Amino acid sequence: MAESDILIREARREDAAAIAAILRSLCWIEHMKNEAPASTEQRVAHLLEQEERSGCNTVLVAEREQGTVVGYLAVHWFPNLMRGIDGYVSELFVHPDETGKGTGSHLLETVHSYALKRGCTRLMLMNRRIRESYQRSFYAKHGWEELPDGAFFSLSITA
Repeated sequence: MAESDILIREARREDAAAIAAILRSLCWIEHMKNEAPASTEQRVAHLLEQEERSGCNTVLVAEREQGTVVGYLAVHWFPNLMRGIDGYVSELFVHPDETGKGTGSHLLETVHSYALKRGCTRLMLMNRRIRESYQRSFYAKHGWEELPDGAFFSLSITA
């Protein structure tokens, strides 16, 4: 299918099952391997509801003409006291059957438009070097620059 067959829209609670199915199709998300599909869907639905209320996040879905959600992107809007408003793309996932069909590109173009409307000064994301998207320079091909002098740190929070 052509890229023009894709509708990008804001996610709704009823998209939770489709988003959960995309996540589960990736097969590399460890905690989902042993999780019941209903639990994944419930978590996604809960987070979509929270994000809708906060106004600080946007989840976009890519939907084919027949109504099938085939990808999604989550972005978090936050103030940067030195620059203005930044956006952090925390997730951009496309169902494996849709890779290479323009879905991810369309999602990136749409989040860029959202960022412009919000007056953002920068969009950021983290892409692990082991991911296929990094290896094929997906983000670089869309004008994103890898910061050679930066490091991304993570701290797991456990109870």
